[in-house]
Amino acid sequence: MLGGLAAGLAAVLALAACGSDGGSSGSAASTTGTGAKLTPVKLQLQWFTQAQFAGYIAAKEKGFYRDAGLDVSLLEGGTDIVPQTVLAQGQADFAVAWVPKALASREQGAQITDIAQIFQRSGTRQVSFADAGIGGPADLKGKKVGNWGFGNEYELFAGMTKAGLDPGRDVTLVQQQFDMNALLSGDIDAAQAMSYNEYAQVLEAKNPKTGELYKPSDFTVVDWNDVGTAMLQDAVWASTDKLQKDPAY
Repeated sequence: MLGGLAAGLAAVLALAACGSDGGSSGSAASTTGTGAKLTPVKLQLQWFTQAQFAGYIAAKEKGFYRDAGLDVSLLEGGTDIVPQTVLAQGQADFAVAWVPKALASREQGAQITDIAQIFQRSGTRQVSFADAGIGGPADLKGKKVGNWGFGNEYELFAGMTKAGLDPGRDVTLVQQQFDMNALLSGDIDAAQAMSYNEYAQVLEAKNPKTGELYKPSDFTVVDWNDVGTAMLQDAVWASTDKLQKDPAY
């Protein structure tokens, strides 16, 4: 059963995820409007500040955390930050992490528990130029397939396996940077992308053949939700030990 702090944070995040415009404006302060002290909380984000974390940022700006008695610090992620590890090592009170990544950490001994499932659908896509003829996972055979690694590849590998491909033999896997430059330059045939980030990057790039921005029709997009290998992504994780031992957590 969730303790007070974890339950309070989960409730606020659920409210933010629903897009409520209630609550007072302004960022969290050290006291509530009645003068009561706030409980300081560190929430480790999975990546750099971007639209992915809009709900957490909005909850802070609108005072939702403060109204719940929390003074929340949002810790920015990065390429060398593993949120669930930061949490497991006690450097944060809560962490945002994709479920398959966090489950892999649990299998390695991390004592963490999912207290709030924020994303209900996967935002991961595999994007190709339309003339590459990649309409689904099976069409990746013999292609240069970009992926970020670090646990981001599970849906891609599952999709290829479901299509009868061996990810280790039937495609050329390429370590992709966290952008779309390799696809745009023709170095890879298919690039990993998030619906709220990298896919927008290609649509904001200029097509050298026309001098205008690329259009959605210039690309084909494999959506793992449609393929059936999508996995749960952003969830808020807490310390399992604290949940069990500290009623105030």
